Amino acid sequence: MAADRADLKQLSPALLTKALFRAVEQLNLTENLPSLLRVSADEIASLQAGERVLDPQREEWQGALQIVGLFRTIVEVLGSVDRAKAWLGTSNETLGGRPVDLLGTPDAERVHRYLNSVRKHELRMPPAVRREH
Repeated sequence: MAADRADLKQLSPALLTKALFRAVEQLNLTENLPSLLRVSADEIASLQAGERVLDPQREEWQGALQIVGLFRTIVEVLGSVDRAKAWLGTSNETLGGRPVDLLGTPDAERVHRYLNSVRKHELRMPPAVRREH
């Protein structure tokens, strides 16, 4: 994911804003966006309306990088957006809950580390959501 984050940091504010909304829409996380970025619903509405773009100097930028990186990783690991959505909404014993519930909390980093471990083949996804080869 370090390479993904490096690629993402090269994005312009407009492109990262667009990528963020695409990722949350595909993962059904749009309603969670204020808590994921730690900004108000009004600020999200302003971004959605195109009145402004993400600001690299604000905390929202790092949150957006994490979400877009999560999207890339989870789809890579599971092979499809549908499997990614299913995994996010399914209780995970290793994480101690549903990944979607952990994303807007200080435990979000555990979800990212878990996915990186799966991607590196250090852990395996549960059979119900594992990518078919």
